[in-house]
Amino acid sequence: IVGFIAGTIPPFRKVLIGDSAPLRVVEDSAYFVGESAITITTLIVGANLLKGFRGPKVPISVIIGITAVRYIILPILGVGFIKCAVHFGAVNSDPLYKFVLLLQFALPPAINIGTMTQLFGAGEAEYSVIMLWTYALASVSVMLWSAFFMWLVK
Repeated sequence: IVGFIAGTIPPFRKVLIGDSAPLRVVEDSAYFVGESAITITTLIVGANLLKGFRGPKVPISVIIGITAVRYIILPILGVGFIKCAVHFGAVNSDPLYKFVLLLQFALPPAINIGTMTQLFGAGEAEYSVIMLWTYALASVSVMLWSAFFMWLVK
């Protein structure tokens, strides 16, 4: 909301935004905080892994189930959804656009879920272990699905 106000009200914009703005340090600071957000969140998830290995054990069947749904079932459903959307004209038939849409179904889960588990104080250890395994398998999964998606959209 503050950024919206600073960008839309001309007096604030002149003071805060641009190379000649007297308070441009505020804009630069906000930019640097935004740039570091993903790195900081990744560090927080990594710190939680220590809790995950010492805390409650997640059954291997749960880990296998989550990774199977995330890396097998969801990309297959994504192919169906995108094919239907292209068929009905809801999505442009540009191959690069379809590839990016399909790729979203094969990526690992968001790190922001870790922030939510910390805020609510529930499931941090379980989440950390599941994130470890989903990200460990992500490189293989994304590589295989990317190759398939490139073949599919050509």
